[in-house]
Amino acid sequence: MSPKSPRSGPGKKQARKPSAAESAPFGEGLAVGHRAGNRLSPHDEELFRAFQSNLLSLISHELRTPLMGILNALSLLQDAADPGHAGELPLPELVSMARNNAQKLHHALSSLLDLAAIESGAFRARLKEVDFARLAVLRIGALEPRLNDRRLTFTVDAVSAKEAQASPLLGDPQKLSRAVDLALEILLERAEPGSKVHFEADASHLNVSFTLPPSAEEEWETDWTQARAGFQGGVVSPVSAFAGTVRSERDFLTRTREGLGSEFLLVMEILRLHGGEFKAARSGTQVRLELRLPRLESEEGVKAVLQSRAYESSHGLASLAVALVAVPRGEEASAFQGRLRRALFRASDAVYALEGAGKVALVLDDCKSQDSPRLLERISEILGHSLEAGVAHCPEEGTDPEVLLRLANSRLKKSN
Repeated sequence: MSPKSPRSGPGKKQARKPSAAESAPFGEGLAVGHRAGNRLSPHDEELFRAFQSNLLSLISHELRTPLMGILNALSLLQDAADPGHAGELPLPELVSMARNNAQKLHHALSSLLDLAAIESGAFRARLKEVDFARLAVLRIGALEPRLNDRRLTFTVDAVSAKEAQASPLLGDPQKLSRAVDLALEILLERAEPGSKVHFEADASHLNVSFTLPPSAEEEWETDWTQARAGFQGGVVSPVSAFAGTVRSERDFLTRTREGLGSEFLLVMEILRLHGGEFKAARSGTQVRLELRLPRLESEEGVKAVLQSRAYESSHGLASLAVALVAVPRGEEASAFQGRLRRALFRASDAVYALEGAGKVALVLDDCKSQDSPRLLERISEILGHSLEAGVAHCPEEGTDPEVLLRLANSRLKKSN
């Protein structure tokens, strides 16, 4: 890291630089990012020098600790395989020890790579359509053994995009999975052992509710406030990136909490790449984390959807149609979107309300130019009224999303 630390680089198209409160623009190649040029405060500069002088020690400790746990578990497993040796621990407990330490090692390495990507300007999101609720449930299931090891009983209320008849959001599945994992790491490190945890997820948000130990309220507020302030200030500093880990040079040598402590900042950064937000609320020892993502409701978003689906079409593996449909007079775009979604025939077809534009976008898979008139006619029959629509086809009329939307818009105007 350096005292002047850009968070991430721009996309290939040199667009204006958004503020910290703004969502990142869609970039060419579906790579979006953010750059900030703020410098560290004098206090953070002092911490930065301490961070530099102790960086190797910090990283070595965080990697060595779980690695030694893995090696010790393997050594005990080897002893247990010896018929003449009485095992000190049951086999399932040894396997659990090795697995948990391997996950800690993986988490530490992933955090270091993420922070390095932010520092180098290479931290970007590659966007495609994602069912966020389904993704969150899969990640919670993957970490269930660790929840059980902490004696945390948990419940999950999740409604997938398909079940809710909602359009999937636009995001980077890998980075969103990482954000959920990081939120769970926050929970695992801070929740009172033996307490209850509740997860709520839908197509655009995840809530995580848990209980802190009675003596941890002040520490939570300090860590959250420092991470939030550093993030909003647009800098990656020891105070913000390693919240709860380092607050002075002495803290490098006397840390009581394991891990790099960078989870807060990384979740915030991933959510900002997607135009979303990471929030936390506390009442006594009860904490509620919220990961909220925006719904896709602009032509820029539709362009990104088309670009994410265009690869197969451009290689002759499939066809794709985009239809812009005028919202009937007197009806809300969201209500019309719901009616259209119920009239679609394929699970892979999607409909997006373009709020403020008076139209919705239909993205139809495996739909050739000769098929689209009949398909729209069938949808009209289901809805009980005719549709004003403009349609463009990929790859027959090109693969550039901007060209396809321009064609669809011009044909919609002619149909009015």
